[in-house]
Amino acid sequence: MRLSCEVIRDLLPLYYDKVCSKESSSLIEEHLANCPQCLDELQKLKMNLEKPIISDGGIKVMKNISARWEKDKRVSFTKGSMLVSALVAMICFIAYNVIGAKVLPDGTLVEPFALIPIGYIFVLVFIISLICNFVFLKKYKINIK
Repeated sequence: MRLSCEVIRDLLPLYYDKVCSKESSSLIEEHLANCPQCLDELQKLKMNLEKPIISDGGIKVMKNISARWEKDKRVSFTKGSMLVSALVAMICFIAYNVIGAKVLPDGTLVEPFALIPIGYIFVLVFIISLICNFVFLKKYKINIK
């Protein structure tokens, strides 16, 4: 049975991937033995699949996407750390005021004093995150221009 070159070219990807039936494979091999054009198409298919050609434009696009993603990760991290640190600092100061202080019968003062320095540490983390966020945003705006 003689198949046309168009049918063979349609089957070449299946033949290359070895997913066609044995009968189809034998028909394709028989055709390839007698048809240099289809054999050339198979070689082109092998070249394109084994060593894909990537244009310089495609590389630049991927680098731009990668750089944007890295920038977004940094900015998102600093924004998240700003939000969390501000929230924790507020919780520490509010908890200190809600819990309050009391004097025991023996005259000792009991208060949750540790919440104050913890709150200030988170205020410091908030300020550092804010500065980093401005630096990342400014650096990104300079790179765009």
